[in-house]
Formats: sequence, structure tokens, C-alpha cells
Amino acid sequence: MKGHSTLITSLNAIRTETELSGFLRELAAEFSFKGFMVIDIPTALEEKLSPRIVLSDLPAGFLKEYDTLGLLKNSPIFAGLRRSTAPMSWSIDKIGVNRPPSEVSLAREFFTRHSISTSVYYPVHGPNGRRAVIGFLGNRQAPGHTEMGELGIFVMHSYDVYSKLKSDMGGEPALTARELEVLHWAACGKTSGEIAEIVSLSDHTVNSYMNNAMRKLDCVNRTHLVAKALRLHLIS
Repeated sequence: MKGHSTLITSLNAIRTETELSGFLRELAAEFSFKGFMVIDIPTALEEKLSPRIVLSDLPAGFLKEYDTLGLLKNSPIFAGLRRSTAPMSWSIDKIGVNRPPSEVSLAREFFTRHSISTSVYYPVHGPNGRRAVIGFLGNRQAPGHTEMGELGIFVMHSYDVYSKLKSDMGGEPALTARELEVLHWAACGKTSGEIAEIVSLSDHTVNSYMNNAMRKLDCVNRTHLVAKALRLHLIS
């Protein structure tokens, strides 16, 4: 494996998302993983993972089939990532944990066929409250604490590079998971009071999330906000 200083030097030289993807592909290989994903963490309301993928070198067919099988909705990994900021690992022998029995065989066959027996996920935070995760998937033994820590160092630096690239390109500010959840219900025609009851928040807090989203996306009212969010594929 290359020394830490060499990999960090490579990171500091990255100037484009293509170069960053190449680095993450190399990093995955260095740790014996098959591929990587950079994902804006999906809310509990979303049913497809593909629209939340930021960068990935996994085959497009893998993600398309994952969504077709409906494996995101009851994913224990993403449920955990929404609640915690700690790195998480998964192995195929845990596939029956917190997933409905009806999905266990389906999920096991899917991951086995794609030669994925282990994966690790690192929650990351960027500017404007963006919550994302960088994951590595492959067919290897689960990494130990030392290896998880080493990989985590590069993940932290990689997402810092990604955030700076997005800032330099003037990308749209990211909405938080709560802002997206509130916006989803607004798109369904719910009032602030109805949304507050659904998500167990106060009317004031719901309006605060909505106003934050309007400010980030430079919108003048809720109708404009919902229309822009749909156009940007932030909600469906």
C-alpha cells in the first residue's frame, strides 16, 4: 500500500471531480474493495438510491437493479446512517438483521451475484449542512479498527476536496435531510401545520426549515421552492 503522505499529496493535487473519482477508485483498490460510492444520505421517504449518488465507480446496472428490487426502503445501513455520525460496516452474514424476512433471500442473492460480501460507510459533513456518506464495497474480510481508522483519514480529506470543488464550481447549496423531508410534504400539498404533525415538529420549526431551504435555493415562495427542488431532482 502506498504511504499516507503519498496519497495525501495526490489528494492535494486534485482539481476536478474526474480526478477525485480516480483517486477514490485507487483508494478502494488499495484497501481491497471493489468500488466506492459518494452519496447524499437519502431520507426515510425516498425509495431510490440512484438519484442520491454523487460519485461512484460501481456498474450502473448494480444501482439500477438495487432500486428495482426496492432494497433502499428497509436498508438497515441507511437507517443507521440517518441516526448516527459514526462509521458503519456491513457484511453479508448480517443481511437478515433489521430487514423484513421477505427481503432477506432477495438481498442475499443480489449481493452474492455482484460479489459484494463486505462494505464500510463513513458519514461526512460539508458546507451548508450537507450530510453525505462515502462507502466502499467489495468481496473481502471485514476491516479491523486500525484499517477502518486509516481509511477514515483519507475519506475525511477526500470529502473536504469534494466540498471545495463544489464551492469553486458554484454548485447549489445542499439541503439537510430535515429540509428535504419538510419539502417533500410541501410538494404533496401539506400545510405547515399538517407537516408539523407528520414529522413531530412545531409549526415554527417547520417554517424555519422551509425558510432555510428557500434561502439556500434562492426562491421567493414555497411554490417556487417546490418547483425548483423538483427540477433539481432534490425531491421526487
